[in-house]
Amino acid sequence: MILTGTKGTIKYDPAGTTPLVLANLNAWKLSWKTPKNKVTCFGAVNEVYVPGLPDVTGSMGGFWDSGNVQLFAAARAVVPGLLELAPNSTEPTFKFSGTAYLDADLDCSVDGPPKISGSWVAAGPWTEAP
Repeated sequence: MILTGTKGTIKYDPAGTTPLVLANLNAWKLSWKTPKNKVTCFGAVNEVYVPGLPDVTGSMGGFWDSGNVQLFAAARAVVPGLLELAPNSTEPTFKFSGTAYLDADLDCSVDGPPKISGSWVAAGPWTEAP
């Protein structure tokens, strides 16, 4: 079943136990790419590859709210926190999660509300549930 992304969630916990919703965000992206290493030998009739380890990264975006600077606090953290991404909260058990290091950006211009964005990289194993 295809569901809307309007009920997506981004949760984070710097302590790594119970993630809570990061406020004022309205977009996230997960990239789960596995590099392919070339292992072609003499006499091969075509290129040959073997997979490496998955590289799990992503991004997020939303709007600035001076009353909620969680994303910027996470970006300053020196230890990774637990990040949890759900495509739709009506399927609460379906999520991607793991520890991550976060970065944050603020984009302020005269023709719109200030926007925040961030990127993240895996700091440990990531899982997909269910």
